[in-house]
Amino acid sequence: MKANLNRRAFLAQTGGYVAAATGLGLLQASQSHAVEERAWPKAGDLPLTVIKGKPRERGRQYGEHFADAIARFLENEIVKPFGSSTKREDMLAYGAECSHVIKEYSPEIFDELEGMAEGSRLKLEELVAVTLHEEFYHQGKLPKADHCTAIAAGPPDTDDKNTYVGQTWDWFMSLYGVSQMLLWQRNEGPSLLTYAYPGLWVGAGMNSEGLAFCWTSTHGLDIPSPRVGIPSYVLIAHMLYQKTLKDAVEEVRRAKHAGWFTIVLADGQGKLANIEGSPKDLAVEYHEGHLARVYYGSRKMTGTPEGKPVPYHERCQLMYTMLEKSKGKLNAEAMQGLLSDKKICSCQAVKEPREVRTLDAMLFNTTKREALVTRGPVGEHPWQRFTFDEAKSRK
Repeated sequence: MKANLNRRAFLAQTGGYVAAATGLGLLQASQSHAVEERAWPKAGDLPLTVIKGKPRERGRQYGEHFADAIARFLENEIVKPFGSSTKREDMLAYGAECSHVIKEYSPEIFDELEGMAEGSRLKLEELVAVTLHEEFYHQGKLPKADHCTAIAAGPPDTDDKNTYVGQTWDWFMSLYGVSQMLLWQRNEGPSLLTYAYPGLWVGAGMNSEGLAFCWTSTHGLDIPSPRVGIPSYVLIAHMLYQKTLKDAVEEVRRAKHAGWFTIVLADGQGKLANIEGSPKDLAVEYHEGHLARVYYGSRKMTGTPEGKPVPYHERCQLMYTMLEKSKGKLNAEAMQGLLSDKKICSCQAVKEPREVRTLDAMLFNTTKREALVTRGPVGEHPWQRFTFDEAKSRK
């Protein structure tokens, strides 16, 4: 069957599937006791891995280093929850079609993906399928669960003149303890310091020019299917390959993006931006002082006319209230406090691996070029500090 027919079959067949994650990470051994409420499993600090070289070499290093983890992520977080053995062919055909768009849009990332395929001994379309996690996730009815809260703040609202971008990372408990930090050293442009998962080398992050972003999921269910285009995880990586916020915004405008996203972006000069997309549309808004997002929050994507208040998600509205109260007094400690607030974090006891919790929280200082990251339950673990100048983290 031709790839485009497989893609149509995939888009038609996946509409009724509920996103779910199974069998990966530290909860795997406890699945037989899923009905019992229990405390969080133990997880160590986030490790830092340094990847360097030319694009294909970077990909090959990454693929070799995380080969087993990527293969598990593909099976347990892509194939099992979003398809079945009879639909795997269609999912990979969709990944193959998206790979052609990636090659035209970002030859550098395409080279990296080919290197990852070589290093991990997976097919290119399998690597692309991993980067389509957000697009697959939006198929059918989303599970009722909390999702990430993304924030940013800069002058005049910070008392230390620094600019910050941060978020809670709310995801399936089956992935607790799987995340890591990467120092992605590039010769073609800025290097990256990223929060990552196997096969998703940029989940959130900052580049050496001080450009940083975090993001949150969206609803977008009035659009039933993603399109053939740039996967969200490829798009955000390409954004951080740019030197300026302006360049990153232009690259998003240039992309034929495949799915849905709400991005909070900032640079070292204190510029803040919100970029929101769906397979049909794109919105870009600029902000001053502070910014918060949970799902869509732009006027365009929420359909809010000028002069009327935007109907924010209740957690987003709560974060805006807290940011307003802290105007002029925001700094790293204050921002960490906001991200650790129990009304923002989802840190309840766990009943089953498919529940969503705040796995980690992160804060990027675009002025000092440093990342602060902590494991969940947020507030119970020390924050680790990562920089571009060292291969080790400090608490």
